Amino acid sequence: MLFLKRLLAIGFFLLIAHPSFSQNKNLIGQVLDSLSQPIAYANVVAVNQTTQKIGGFAISDGEGRFKIALTPGSEYLLRVSFVGYKQFELKITEWSDQEQIKVVLSQDETMLDQVEVVTELPITMKGDTLTYKTDAFTTGTERKLKDVLEKLPGFEVDDNGEVKVQGKKVDKVMVDGKNFFDGDTKLATKNLPANAVDRVQVLKNFNEVSPVRGLDNDETLALNIQLKDGKKNMVFGDLTAGAGPQERYLGHANAFYYSPKVNLNLIADANNVGELAFTLQDYFRFSGGLAGLAGKSGSSLSVSSDDLGIPMAQRNNALDLKTELAALNLNYNPNNKWRHSGFVIGSASRNKLGSSSQRTYLRTDENNQETLTSASTVENKSGLMKYAVTFTPKEETYVKYSVFGKLADIANQNFQDSDFGQTRQQIKSYQSRQPYTIQQKGEWFHAPSDKRVFSMEANWEKKYTNPLYDLTTNQKPFNGMVPVVDSESYRFLQNQYIKTRTIEGAFNYYHILNPTNHINWSLGYTDTRQELVGSLEQADATDEVDLGEFDNDSRFDFQDLYLGMTYKTKWKSVVISPSLYLHRYAWKDVQMEDELSNDKILLLPGMYAKWSIKSNRSLTYRFSSQANFMDIQKLAQGLVVSDYNSIFRGNRQLDNGLFFTQSLNYNHFDFFSSLNLFGNLSWSRKHHDLVNTTNFVGISRIISIQNIDPINETLTGSLQADKRFQSFKISGGGNWNTYTTNSFVDQSLIKNSQFAHSYFMKFTSTFMKTVEVDLGYTWNQNFYNSTNAKNTFNTHSQKIEVDWDIWKGLKLNADYTYNAYTNKAAQTTSDFDFFNAFLSYQANSSPWEFRITVWNILDTRAIRRDSFSESLISTYSYLVQPRYGLFSLMWEI
Repeated sequence: MLFLKRLLAIGFFLLIAHPSFSQNKNLIGQVLDSLSQPIAYANVVAVNQTTQKIGGFAISDGEGRFKIALTPGSEYLLRVSFVGYKQFELKITEWSDQEQIKVVLSQDETMLDQVEVVTELPITMKGDTLTYKTDAFTTGTERKLKDVLEKLPGFEVDDNGEVKVQGKKVDKVMVDGKNFFDGDTKLATKNLPANAVDRVQVLKNFNEVSPVRGLDNDETLALNIQLKDGKKNMVFGDLTAGAGPQERYLGHANAFYYSPKVNLNLIADANNVGELAFTLQDYFRFSGGLAGLAGKSGSSLSVSSDDLGIPMAQRNNALDLKTELAALNLNYNPNNKWRHSGFVIGSASRNKLGSSSQRTYLRTDENNQETLTSASTVENKSGLMKYAVTFTPKEETYVKYSVFGKLADIANQNFQDSDFGQTRQQIKSYQSRQPYTIQQKGEWFHAPSDKRVFSMEANWEKKYTNPLYDLTTNQKPFNGMVPVVDSESYRFLQNQYIKTRTIEGAFNYYHILNPTNHINWSLGYTDTRQELVGSLEQADATDEVDLGEFDNDSRFDFQDLYLGMTYKTKWKSVVISPSLYLHRYAWKDVQMEDELSNDKILLLPGMYAKWSIKSNRSLTYRFSSQANFMDIQKLAQGLVVSDYNSIFRGNRQLDNGLFFTQSLNYNHFDFFSSLNLFGNLSWSRKHHDLVNTTNFVGISRIISIQNIDPINETLTGSLQADKRFQSFKISGGGNWNTYTTNSFVDQSLIKNSQFAHSYFMKFTSTFMKTVEVDLGYTWNQNFYNSTNAKNTFNTHSQKIEVDWDIWKGLKLNADYTYNAYTNKAAQTTSDFDFFNAFLSYQANSSPWEFRITVWNILDTRAIRRDSFSESLISTYSYLVQPRYGLFSLMWEI
């Protein structure tokens, strides 16, 4: 019955939308030059002669075709423009949607006035730069950059503020050509005011280093946000304050100052309503620091993160969230040779999480079910800083120095209740760490001639972390795997100190043979040194207990010397770039003064190929090989407590894994048919893979790591398409992921396989020019199959979003999501839904906005999710924030 109601609701919205589908009639045509050759990316605009407003516009595709949806009964002036050609004009009153208009452009020797006209058109294409004039797409009701980008053809912005253009993720965001918080898309999309944006430029194959522009295969995608003239020498932004019942509060400030030489951006936020101005994902992204050098050559040293173990707190999985943020971004250009840039970010959060989970241990016996409830409080204080100075005395020389630093204070207090057969256990744990990182990088690029380019890069990094684990339980832990003194309760204190220092250097020489061929020689060296000291003690023990097996005093040195060659050639529309890197590795492991040394030579090939089928279609192939080495935390043989029922022991006999990955990416972006299609296929084979081994004793596990002979494989694929019609847009797609991994459980080889697939559909339409409705449906399914267990998980999600401009600045936003979750093995189902509504008012030209917000109107208290590992399947029920409301006031500066 509930499904029938939803089906009727969707049908109702489609019925409402039907009259608007037939209001317009298409005008189709083709743009040609004087030699009858098609002109791609020409601007086609139809100006309504009665209102003198743009009635419709289009961009010609690779075959010069265009299509514009116009309202019959009006007279239009058709204008067609392209750089270097005279503007074409034609008055149109009647037309057929079946007959094609032929437009022939003639070359113009004087182009200055023509360029000025082109830049004012809705979309322009010049080289690898696609420019959108945002006023042609927006309605004036947009609040932030995110709202603007969602209106642009080919753009997609997810809930986290991440941006994709034509199916490809945006790597960098700039404002007027200057980095905005080092390219973080979320801080830009959720804070930059919409009314400050004039144009959005999509920069394909972006590289700020001019000497090597076009020589690499990175395909970096960047956005440049161009501000309106009135915003370029002034302070602008907004201030928001809000309060509600249950002591809810929200404060947020954006302030932006732009001038020709100095740009300052200040963002501040404090709230307890779940508005995450700076999430843990943001922290991980920013705290990655400066890009390393060895990864380009195929080497990977998997240094364990100092942030592991921090639960991800979000509105849809946390009971209570309190966050604070202060961020400052600076760009200073004293002249055209020097550029200073950087940011400082300080954040703090205190979040409460609660969950219950049904856990299935992948053991060889039938006693494998555990019910675990958990309540935790996570506190995280962090500071991040980056500064860079760039010197470009002339176009052929580029010099840059960067320094990055981070520090954090992380604490997680957790209370758990475990029910495992006849054993009931209460656990209290406290984990903390205060990591810091300092990193410096120097870069020099110089092109002494058109045929030669030299570059040198050096990187120095120091990392430190001191994880503390305090574990208390009412049951004797670890089932006799380690000596424990009998007591009414058991408490263990584990301390570790881990230091890492890395020095990298790389020299590159590019020899340009001709405009379509060049060769790149690379010589590089990496030196990494690590120290690990750790111990465990049983606190409050009445008798002395020997826990020497938990002592660690280890040192690890790793060197990588490599010589590489990359060749790149272009033949018509095909680019081919093979590479070959010769590595000489040496590593030394010292544990308790016992030394173990290894060395080896590896040859790692790679390949990049791209076929530009047409100007709007491309097929890209990549092949990479990677040697993956483990760090000191995986090599140290002293035991480490990692959970109340889990102990880890390193393996100093580890060798490297050898991974081969092939990927194929297809991109189709068609202005004529308004159809966008993006597909990706990736296949990875892991030889000599490094996998976990698990040995069970009751509920407890000893986990280690070793190389394995069977090959582990992963195959992933995705397909996404969207199409715009006259008054609505539909999109859909799917993701497929299948993997096969081999591991050891209780000394038996276990083969695990998983097939996960998801599909989505979305329908967007506008009714009566005031109501925009989005209807969405998503289905996720996971098949998990192991030697010891099988399970299938299903989640169906249906969502409706409504944006309604009620009357003269009064606006309603509402969204409703229904989720149905099924765990087949446990034969359990769970339904949960969320309903949020926002009512706002802002008078025309007024700087004030008033808003009433109600989150989780239906007062949903929990959601369901699942997770997998080589020895455990878990189904979680997470507690979420209850219903609450907020009244807020915003003032535009």
